[in-house]
Amino acid sequence: MRRSECAALDVGDVLIGERMGSVLVRSGKGHASRRVPLNASARLALAEYLGPRWGVEPTVKAVAAMWSGRDPHEALWVGQRGRLTDNAIGRVIDVLVVACATRGLVPADTSAHTLRHTFATSYLDTHPGDLVGLAALMGHSSLETTHIYTQPTQDDLSQRVERSALNAYE
Repeated sequence: MRRSECAALDVGDVLIGERMGSVLVRSGKGHASRRVPLNASARLALAEYLGPRWGVEPTVKAVAAMWSGRDPHEALWVGQRGRLTDNAIGRVIDVLVVACATRGLVPADTSAHTLRHTFATSYLDTHPGDLVGLAALMGHSSLETTHIYTQPTQDDLSQRVERSALNAYE
């Protein structure tokens, strides 16, 4: 998701359960909406964030049980002054990147957009050629936009050449 899409989320935009979940992005780029699936780690992260806020155990089961009783217009991401803005979410990501970079988990120059790009390239590594699926997840209206994620980096090309069957001295 884009940072701005994340900032606009309300509790009613999220469906969460122990085995599945999804987010309705209703204010996507170009005013298009889409539904994005949530994997198990995303559901657990939401539960750990919302559990203490809602006064329940920070488990997916406990948070999911509370979901239907919540105001669907309640902001999903809140701080001391209410709904987190796009910029506030950017600052949260920056703090997390610094913490992760000091542990060697991500490069220090990682941004929200870098994370989005990393997801896209990882998705295509796992599901080669699924540009239509990736475009749906990313909120791209054109496959041309999604196509940029198929472009190999110089490092990718070097690795491919190294693994080539035509490498005579291996």
